[in-house]
Amino acid sequence: MKKFNIEDMDEIDKMAINILINAPLMSEHEMKCTINMLRKIARKKRNNGRKKVNDILDYWANKAYAVSMKS
Repeated sequence: MKKFNIEDMDEIDKMAINILINAPLMSEHEMKCTINMLRKIARKKRNNGRKKVNDILDYWANKAYAVSMKS
């Protein structure tokens, strides 16, 4: 299994993962706004490739979970 290294990711992925790591500290309204913002970012990232928006969001969520469990 390949080890996860945040330094190997592009800037968009790093930003999204850092936002998700701080998500448990957000209020419900902040969380809804954050999810909408992440969807917009995922749509822009999707334009560079052929992935679905939900697949990108799932990827970011999994990596954020992995990073939070490391610390």
